[in-house]
Amino acid sequence: MQKYGPVCPLLREVMMSRVFKALILCLSFWLSANSQAMTLERVGKDLFATGPTVDHDFVQFKDALAQGGIERLILVNGPGGDLWTGMQVARMVRDAKITTLASGACMSACSLIFMAGQVRAFGTGSLPRVTMVGIHGAHDRDSKRVNSTFMPQMFDWYKQQMGDKFEAQVINQALNDIQEASGFLRIRELKRTQEKDRTPWFCPTGQTPFDQCQQHTGKDAFSLGVVTQTETVPLQLPASMKVQLGFFGKSLGEPMVDMHDRAGVLIEGLCKGQLLCKTIGQRTFNNYLSANHNKAMAIGWGKSGYGVRWGVDDPGLAMLGALYHCNHAKNNAKLCRLVSVNEHEVLPLYDEESAQAAAMLGQLPTPSLEHLQAERDEPGASTPSKLRWGQALTGMTPKSLDGIQRWDTGTLAQALRQTDRPVVIDAASFGPVIPGALSFINSGLAFEDDKLEQPYAERFGQMLRAAAPDLNKPVVFYCSHSESWLSVNAAMRARQLGYTQVIWYRGGFKAWTQAGLPTVGRVPVAVLY
Repeated sequence: MQKYGPVCPLLREVMMSRVFKALILCLSFWLSANSQAMTLERVGKDLFATGPTVDHDFVQFKDALAQGGIERLILVNGPGGDLWTGMQVARMVRDAKITTLASGACMSACSLIFMAGQVRAFGTGSLPRVTMVGIHGAHDRDSKRVNSTFMPQMFDWYKQQMGDKFEAQVINQALNDIQEASGFLRIRELKRTQEKDRTPWFCPTGQTPFDQCQQHTGKDAFSLGVVTQTETVPLQLPASMKVQLGFFGKSLGEPMVDMHDRAGVLIEGLCKGQLLCKTIGQRTFNNYLSANHNKAMAIGWGKSGYGVRWGVDDPGLAMLGALYHCNHAKNNAKLCRLVSVNEHEVLPLYDEESAQAAAMLGQLPTPSLEHLQAERDEPGASTPSKLRWGQALTGMTPKSLDGIQRWDTGTLAQALRQTDRPVVIDAASFGPVIPGALSFINSGLAFEDDKLEQPYAERFGQMLRAAAPDLNKPVVFYCSHSESWLSVNAAMRARQLGYTQVIWYRGGFKAWTQAGLPTVGRVPVAVLY
């Protein structure tokens, strides 16, 4: 077994053309500011690769392939990364005439490398539902804005590798119709998924609801030429690359030793001696314990009630389902907290994040005047008259909203230092949050179809009233960045519900972190869709 580490990134400067130096493009599904290089590990004739594709991975791959004897490249959960590097590695893999296998999500720049295989297939090692190839266009690394400069080059690459099965319309849409970096054409594996889940689908943004994405009915990974065989290849991943169960970005530790004993303690704490509550709770927990794998359980927060979900494709769906059922129980709407997922207890994470937030809030630093001025000077669109839905959830947001205050980072930080703080709602669905914020997953959506819009609006109102029962209480809404309409929609809904002090933090999480302010882990209390 041989591992390859990162090499000096300055080597890339020597190899880059002037065009690429002038415009460094990034293809990424998820990349943090401090992303490490891709990890390569050789086992016999297999080369395993995981992680983001960054500048100097070209040299890593060159050294690994130069040793000879490699027959298969297994790409394990590749989120994407640098376009130039992805294309250079892809050409090396193509010239080596080896097989490529995708285990887990192979997104963005990873898909370029995957398509270089002479034989291409999906492999085991990750859950079927998340084993897929994701294709999208290039975008600028810093701004995340779509950039069409190199779309023809990418189009030609996919056309060449897909051969006679190439569908120009499908690939053209994936490359040119995305509205932000998180827009993708997603193509799942075939063998381990149900027929309905094999249909590729295109979402122009990461916030576009699934039912508003375009389904390419009648097509799949094989018919599009993404893979050259339909069978999923059994794999034994290196220990360092095996997927660990996580909770919204936080790795979970050891499973509970005795869930039966722990159940009694949890139920007693929730029910506080109420016999009916304890009876229902024990029955619910017994059902949970005997359920199939990929299961989760949630309990009411400040109000009794439970939610359980099991037998789904992955634990993430189970967690969202348990929260949703707990939140929206008939005649018992409430905020909830997750208790457990599979054999792991997650309820203590809520208290941990709450304690961290409390320690941070009293000591929040003051953002610099330069940062605040840049935030205030950011251009904006005209004031909207209605909610946005579908494919228009990302783009320039307005400078102001009717009847709604707009706060900058300094104003929000000052308000959070006070004892009587506003209610803060995070409308995003992933990543860390501002200390003290409540995570409402999928809380900024809107629907053109009244059959979807009406029940969604009702659920939104119920969750907001659970978080802020006083209509005169200041309520702040924010999302990932200033170009997300999710927080706009949520703020406008709150105003329609009669809240008198609705506040929109336009800059969102991006402005908060750019100002050097701290964050805590996400612990969701509501799922609205």
